[in-house]
Amino acid sequence: MGRRAGVIVAGAVIGLIAGALAPVVFIAACVWDGRAKWSAITEPESAPYLATLVALGAVNGAVGAWDGWRSSRYRVWPVAWAPALLFLFPAVQWVQDSSDSKTWGAALLAVGIVAPFVWVAGRVGQEVGVRVPPRPAEPGAAPDAAG
Repeated sequence: MGRRAGVIVAGAVIGLIAGALAPVVFIAACVWDGRAKWSAITEPESAPYLATLVALGAVNGAVGAWDGWRSSRYRVWPVAWAPALLFLFPAVQWVQDSSDSKTWGAALLAVGIVAPFVWVAGRVGQEVGVRVPPRPAEPGAAPDAAG
């Protein structure tokens, strides 16, 4: 496995962990507040939300690692799009019925709690990518397209 692939996989794994922590922290906050039980995380209705957060965290971690490895800089825009996508969920609910603030307001609060985890997945992925420099080219060698 080349350096680039290793960095991307490492960023994806870190993002996967950060994405999986988001719903755990959200449910913990709800349990602490007395609004839910720990079993809420294992209910079948929550599976699509968990999968979405884990997938977005993994993708954002991989994108961050690739961008950090490629540019050796910390840029905001490559890792800011995935958390922004999460805010489409309450926006769509608001468009459907703007007078039902209990629905879109609760969704906005939930997204506001979990979106930073997806953003952090990308930023930590960038840190991994920046820390692993590209392999130096040998004099007279062709550029390594595979990484």
